[in-house]
Amino acid sequence: MTERDLKDPTGKVVFRAVEYDGTRFPAIIFGNIANQLRELNGMTFKESDVFVVAYPKSGTHWCYEIVAMLRNNSSELTKQSPPLIDRLPVEKLRQVSDGVRVSHLLPRHMPRDSIERRCKIIHIYRNPKDVAVSYFNFLKKTKEGELIKDMKFDVFFQMFITDQLHRGSWIDYVKEWTDFKEENVEYPLLNICYENMKKDLRGHVKIIADFLEVKPSEELMDKIAHKCEFQTMSAFKHNNIPDSMCRITEVRDKHIMYRKGEVGDWKNWLTVAQSEALDERIQARNLPLEIHYS
Repeated sequence: MTERDLKDPTGKVVFRAVEYDGTRFPAIIFGNIANQLRELNGMTFKESDVFVVAYPKSGTHWCYEIVAMLRNNSSELTKQSPPLIDRLPVEKLRQVSDGVRVSHLLPRHMPRDSIERRCKIIHIYRNPKDVAVSYFNFLKKTKEGELIKDMKFDVFFQMFITDQLHRGSWIDYVKEWTDFKEENVEYPLLNICYENMKKDLRGHVKIIADFLEVKPSEELMDKIAHKCEFQTMSAFKHNNIPDSMCRITEVRDKHIMYRKGEVGDWKNWLTVAQSEALDERIQARNLPLEIHYS
């Protein structure tokens, strides 16, 4: 495990990262990631446990709320932050009563016992152009983004597209998860497209319920879909900011995880050349997923 300065194209240090096993992690948030991963591999899980995994700013919290509601037979939004296995102490992870946890880890870093027990995994992915815009605006509000407060989006996008950020490449992340599924065809992993879920939220509540093998009533699924509409969920979250958010941000008057939740906002940020450059990189990797940009 080594610490590394991540620099913008001018050579200015803009992030501090920890490199471990071919992956970069934010140093200010994760600290000793090697110890965290070792402790995760020492955990024992239940076959009924569920993980929501995603590249940052791809709908992790949104999908978590739906899964948690279905597992708990409830339509109540949660006030606490989702239990992120990447950094939450193991003793806290063991206290998760409904067995629903979230992660931005790659398949090879997931807890060994969870994979051996074939715990269900829901991978939600979002078009990378909107991810770049959302990630840029999010990081500027965080402690780890202290050095990019004056950065222009064009500079950030160049770092995003050339794999210079501390979470690595969106393309590499999604490719590793699709490769995992192709190599483990029978593994219970569900790919969810953010844009499709925005278009038909009620239908995706049913898709997720079927995957989880739970049988909620039609009325409950209607309520879950209503509560998880972005504007409804965002209003609730802005009025119920968990204390744990102080670890990642100095912002206190709003919940920084919730910005717009729109599809296609990238058109207000990316140039034609930037859009085409990202398209070329995605096509070159031949990702076996349907990606919607608007």
